[in-house]
Amino acid sequence: MRISAYYPNYFYDAGIAGAAYHIVRGMQSPGNKTQLMGLSSTSAFNDAFYKNAIPRWAEPLVYKILPYQNILTIAEAAYCRTLKQNDIAYLWPGVSLATYQRLKDRGCTIIYEGVNTHEAHSKAILDEAYTQLNLPFTHDVSAEKVIVETAKLELADYVYSCSPIMTESMLNNGIPQHKILQTSYGLSGQSIIDGVYTKAPVQDKQLTFIFVGSISVRKGVHLLLDYWVKAKLNARLQLVGRIEEAIKPLVEQYVGQYNIEHIPYTNDLASVYKNADVFVLPSLEEGSPLVTYMAFGAGIPLLVSPMGGGGVVTDGVEGIVINPYDADAWVEGLQKLAIDAQLRINLAVKSKVKAPFYLWDALGKRRLQSLTEAMNQR
Repeated sequence: MRISAYYPNYFYDAGIAGAAYHIVRGMQSPGNKTQLMGLSSTSAFNDAFYKNAIPRWAEPLVYKILPYQNILTIAEAAYCRTLKQNDIAYLWPGVSLATYQRLKDRGCTIIYEGVNTHEAHSKAILDEAYTQLNLPFTHDVSAEKVIVETAKLELADYVYSCSPIMTESMLNNGIPQHKILQTSYGLSGQSIIDGVYTKAPVQDKQLTFIFVGSISVRKGVHLLLDYWVKAKLNARLQLVGRIEEAIKPLVEQYVGQYNIEHIPYTNDLASVYKNADVFVLPSLEEGSPLVTYMAFGAGIPLLVSPMGGGGVVTDGVEGIVINPYDADAWVEGLQKLAIDAQLRINLAVKSKVKAPFYLWDALGKRRLQSLTEAMNQR
């Protein structure tokens, strides 16, 4: 089996690019030739299975003289030249519909990597949230994107679905069950922080709750800020990430007050997690967020929405899972985790125990196995 993956993005060891790299590396096996192409990358990406569409020596000139859309077109052409009939094209977000059609016509098997829920599902959720906030629809899920994704999914032979919620959204939008390969995302061994949860009770130390990711409507941060103020905790909330322009005025009303801090960017997320007591993520729409897996690795309890839990957090086991719009339950959950040290420890221990199952290499092997089984059945 020859699998050729492509993600038209700059590769560094974080985010979706990092996930693509580690998953494809984990899919390596003696019986398969598995490759990955990115747009360009840091010098650390020099493994034999990985290749840049734009050679590293040419990057400064190419990015200087060519519009970005032209670069994408050139890169997709370079990727398509690596594929032969009967190869498996493993396509990550950003690949054009034209390339899907070209590879389908060539006789390639196509795998669609689903990072978030179906665009139609996502658009309905986000449109409602922005309407409630009296904001223009500045999110990036347009009616055109829904149409394009639907066309790509029709051309795809298989869809890697990273969470049960994503699977449900696909089924509800006409994707047949036999196309869907249920999977997850994961974390690196470096994200599993040594030691177990031994944080001091609240009366001895002010607790730290962390929110990590895009500080945006999609992530439900406007809800979290409201719930945090209502909970009146003797604790601090750290918001780690870039603030979406649409809600910047709202967020700035809270930062610096109510023990709320903003960390716009850090290269040391490990320290953020290591010094945290509780991870919170009331997302309205997600696939299976990487930051949730990092909370497992850090061995801290989680307070999340079903979307924020990404299909991997079990309510009452590693954390508490609550509908993002259930204000009373969120206030109660914040208070419970702030007050009950034993509950935090119980959840944290289970969180840490779960982390090794999601290590990238093991996940890559599971993905390869599910694909092999599906193809054999077909």
